[in-house]
Amino acid sequence: MAVMLSVVRPLLLEPVVLGLPENIHDALLHCAKGEIPPEIALMQLLVVSISEEESAQALGAAIWNALENRDIETADRLGVMQKLWDLARDTVQTASTASSIVICKAPSWPRQ
Repeated sequence: MAVMLSVVRPLLLEPVVLGLPENIHDALLHCAKGEIPPEIALMQLLVVSISEEESAQALGAAIWNALENRDIETADRLGVMQKLWDLARDTVQTASTASSIVICKAPSWPRQ
């Protein structure tokens, strides 16, 4: 009986270079225009911002401005960023809570 072996070479992909915007407003603008997906825009926003508060304020203001201007498409794109961020926060909070649970060790058996 003949056995055939096939050798599979791993697929090597070229690295993807994702440029970072110069400021937080550029990340929001690229997402608002649909040039980058919300998850990439959120990553860029958090990387280039000085603080989480600055990011939250900028994102909130951008969503508010889109809603005021009745630009529902932009508000929806930015809203996805907010939902992703909220989900990430909830995940981190859940993990933090779980890690703070104290595991009690059973007492060792009495020695004889």
